[in-house]
Amino acid sequence: MKKLTILFVSIFLSVGSAFAQQYKINRESDSPFSFSIRGVELNEGSSLNRESILLNDPNSPVQITSHSMEITYVDRGFRFGASTSISVDQSITGLQLRTIQYDAFGQHIQNLGNTEIKDFSPGNADVSAIWRAREAHISRFLTSVTYVARIRLEDGTLWVYDEDELIAALRSLNLEQIIGDDSDLE
Repeated sequence: MKKLTILFVSIFLSVGSAFAQQYKINRESDSPFSFSIRGVELNEGSSLNRESILLNDPNSPVQITSHSMEITYVDRGFRFGASTSISVDQSITGLQLRTIQYDAFGQHIQNLGNTEIKDFSPGNADVSAIWRAREAHISRFLTSVTYVARIRLEDGTLWVYDEDELIAALRSLNLEQIIGDDSDLE
Protein backbone atom coordinates (compact mmCIF):
# COMPACT_ATOMS: atom_id res chain seq x y z
CA MET A 1 0.00 0.00 0.00
CA LYS A 2 2.87 2.35 0.83
CA LYS A 3 4.42 1.76 -2.63
CA LEU A 4 1.07 2.44 -4.27
CA THR A 5 0.72 5.74 -2.36
CA ILE A 6 4.23 6.78 -3.38
CA LEU A 7 3.43 5.89 -7.00
CA PHE A 8 0.26 8.02 -6.98
CA VAL A 9 2.07 10.96 -5.36
CA SER A 10 4.85 10.70 -7.97
CA ILE A 11 2.34 10.64 -10.83
CA PHE A 12 0.44 13.59 -9.34
CA LEU A 13 3.63 15.65 -8.97
CA SER A 14 4.74 14.77 -12.53
CA VAL A 15 1.38 15.76 -14.01
CA GLY A 16 1.36 18.95 -11.91
CA SER A 17 4.85 19.84 -13.11
CA ALA A 18 3.88 19.29 -16.74
CA PHE A 19 0.99 21.73 -16.44
CA ALA A 20 3.04 24.18 -14.35
CA GLN A 21 5.29 24.85 -17.34
CA GLN A 22 2.46 26.47 -19.29
CA TYR A 23 4.21 29.82 -19.75
CA LYS A 24 6.56 30.03 -22.70
CA ILE A 25 9.80 31.58 -21.47
CA ASN A 26 11.98 33.76 -23.73
CA ARG A 27 15.24 35.23 -22.45
CA GLU A 28 16.88 38.25 -24.09
CA SER A 29 20.02 40.20 -23.25
CA ASP A 30 19.03 43.80 -22.47
CA SER A 31 21.93 46.11 -21.54
CA PRO A 32 25.17 46.13 -19.54
CA PHE A 33 24.77 45.99 -15.74
CA SER A 34 27.72 48.39 -15.47
CA PHE A 35 26.82 51.81 -16.85
CA SER A 36 27.35 55.54 -16.44
CA ILE A 37 24.60 58.04 -15.78
CA ARG A 38 25.29 61.77 -15.36
CA GLY A 39 29.01 61.02 -15.02
CA VAL A 40 28.54 58.50 -12.20
CA GLU A 41 29.67 54.91 -12.79
CA LEU A 42 27.29 52.30 -11.42
CA ASN A 43 28.24 48.65 -10.92
CA GLU A 44 31.74 49.40 -12.21
CA GLY A 45 33.81 46.27 -12.82
CA SER A 46 30.82 44.00 -13.41
CA SER A 47 30.77 41.89 -16.56
CA LEU A 48 27.06 41.05 -16.12
CA ASN A 49 24.41 42.03 -18.67
CA ARG A 50 20.85 42.87 -17.77
CA GLU A 51 18.35 40.28 -18.91
CA SER A 52 14.76 40.64 -20.07
CA ILE A 53 12.61 37.54 -19.58
CA LEU A 54 9.28 37.34 -21.39
CA LEU A 55 6.58 35.04 -20.01
CA ASN A 56 3.85 34.30 -22.54
CA ASP A 57 0.76 32.27 -21.73
CA PRO A 58 -0.18 30.42 -24.95
CA ASN A 59 -3.87 30.95 -24.07
CA SER A 60 -3.51 34.73 -23.97
CA PRO A 61 -4.85 36.76 -26.92
CA VAL A 62 -1.75 38.97 -26.58
CA GLN A 63 1.85 37.76 -26.77
CA ILE A 64 4.90 39.82 -25.81
CA THR A 65 7.49 39.72 -28.59
CA SER A 66 10.16 41.98 -27.04
CA HIS A 67 10.74 44.14 -23.99
CA SER A 68 13.61 46.41 -22.97
CA MET A 69 14.24 48.66 -19.99
CA GLU A 70 16.16 51.93 -20.05
CA ILE A 71 17.43 53.94 -17.09
CA THR A 72 17.51 57.72 -17.50
CA TYR A 73 17.90 60.85 -15.38
CA VAL A 74 15.20 63.45 -16.14
CA ASP A 75 13.92 66.44 -14.16
CA ARG A 76 16.18 65.79 -11.17
CA GLY A 77 15.16 62.14 -10.88
CA PHE A 78 15.92 58.67 -12.14
CA ARG A 79 13.41 56.94 -14.40
CA PHE A 80 12.82 53.42 -15.67
CA GLY A 81 11.52 53.42 -19.23
CA ALA A 82 10.06 50.34 -20.88
CA SER A 83 9.51 49.63 -24.56
CA THR A 84 7.40 46.56 -25.27
CA SER A 85 6.32 45.01 -28.56
CA ILE A 86 3.22 42.84 -28.59
CA SER A 87 1.32 40.65 -31.01
CA VAL A 88 -2.48 40.89 -30.70
CA ASP A 89 -4.55 37.90 -31.93
CA GLN A 90 -8.00 39.51 -31.65
CA SER A 91 -9.43 42.98 -31.09
CA ILE A 92 -9.02 44.21 -27.51
CA THR A 93 -9.92 47.41 -25.68
CA GLY A 94 -7.45 47.31 -22.81
CA LEU A 95 -4.27 45.66 -21.63
CA GLN A 96 -2.19 45.49 -18.47
CA LEU A 97 1.45 44.44 -18.68
CA ARG A 98 3.49 43.84 -15.55
CA THR A 99 7.24 43.82 -15.10
CA ILE A 100 8.89 42.35 -12.03
CA GLN A 101 12.44 43.53 -11.34
CA TYR A 102 15.07 41.34 -9.67
CA ASP A 103 18.61 41.84 -8.40
CA ALA A 104 21.71 39.77 -9.23
CA PHE A 105 20.65 37.10 -6.72
CA GLY A 106 17.12 36.62 -8.03
CA GLN A 107 15.60 38.62 -5.19
CA HIS A 108 12.53 40.75 -5.83
CA ILE A 109 13.09 44.51 -6.08
CA GLN A 110 9.74 45.89 -7.24
CA ASN A 111 6.75 45.48 -9.57
CA LEU A 112 5.89 47.89 -12.37
CA GLY A 113 2.60 48.00 -14.25
CA ASN A 114 1.68 49.45 -17.62
CA THR A 115 -2.06 49.80 -18.22
CA GLU A 116 -3.15 50.74 -21.74
CA ILE A 117 -6.90 51.44 -22.07
CA LYS A 118 -7.27 51.83 -25.80
CA ASP A 119 -8.31 49.79 -28.83
CA PHE A 120 -5.82 47.36 -30.33
CA SER A 121 -6.62 45.60 -33.62
CA PRO A 122 -5.13 42.22 -34.51
CA GLY A 123 -1.48 42.59 -35.48
CA ASN A 124 1.68 44.01 -33.96
CA ALA A 125 1.83 47.03 -31.66
CA ASP A 126 4.30 48.84 -29.43
CA VAL A 127 3.62 50.22 -25.97
CA SER A 128 5.84 52.15 -23.59
CA ALA A 129 5.83 53.38 -20.02
CA ILE A 130 7.97 55.46 -17.66
CA TRP A 131 8.21 55.16 -13.86
CA ARG A 132 10.15 57.02 -11.21
CA ALA A 133 13.13 54.99 -10.00
CA ARG A 134 14.97 54.96 -6.70
CA GLU A 135 18.75 55.15 -6.88
CA ALA A 136 18.99 51.97 -4.79
CA HIS A 137 16.84 50.15 -7.35
CA ILE A 138 18.77 51.24 -10.44
CA SER A 139 22.08 50.01 -9.03
CA ARG A 140 20.61 46.59 -8.07
CA PHE A 141 18.34 45.93 -11.06
CA LEU A 142 19.61 43.04 -13.21
CA THR A 143 16.63 41.01 -14.46
CA SER A 144 13.16 41.98 -15.61
CA VAL A 145 10.30 39.52 -16.05
CA THR A 146 7.40 40.83 -18.14
CA TYR A 147 4.01 39.19 -18.61
CA VAL A 148 0.46 40.03 -19.65
CA ALA A 149 -1.65 40.40 -16.50
CA ARG A 150 -5.07 41.40 -17.83
CA ILE A 151 -6.81 41.96 -21.14
CA ARG A 152 -10.22 43.41 -21.90
CA LEU A 153 -11.59 41.85 -25.07
CA GLU A 154 -13.76 43.80 -27.50
CA ASP A 155 -16.91 41.99 -26.26
CA GLY A 156 -16.18 43.01 -22.64
CA THR A 157 -14.81 39.63 -21.57
CA LEU A 158 -11.78 39.81 -19.28
CA TRP A 159 -8.76 37.55 -19.64
CA VAL A 160 -6.63 37.31 -16.46
CA TYR A 161 -3.27 35.59 -15.96
CA ASP A 162 -3.03 32.36 -13.95
CA GLU A 163 -1.13 33.16 -10.75
CA ASP A 164 -0.19 29.53 -10.03
CA GLU A 165 1.30 29.12 -13.50
CA LEU A 166 3.22 32.39 -13.14
CA ILE A 167 4.66 31.34 -9.78
CA ALA A 168 5.71 28.00 -11.29
CA ALA A 169 7.48 29.81 -14.15
CA LEU A 170 9.31 32.13 -11.72
CA ARG A 171 10.31 29.13 -9.60
CA SER A 172 11.72 27.38 -12.70
CA LEU A 173 13.90 30.48 -13.28
CA ASN A 174 15.15 30.46 -9.65
CA LEU A 175 13.59 33.87 -9.04
CA GLU A 176 11.80 34.94 -5.88
CA GLN A 177 8.10 34.30 -6.37
CA ILE A 178 6.65 37.69 -5.41
CA ILE A 179 4.07 38.88 -7.89
CA GLY A 180 2.63 41.81 -5.96
CA ASP A 181 -0.80 43.34 -6.10
CA ASP A 182 -2.29 46.39 -7.74
CA SER A 183 -1.23 48.67 -4.88
CA ASP A 184 2.46 48.57 -5.82
CA LEU A 185 2.30 48.53 -9.59
CA GLU A 186 2.29 52.08 -10.85
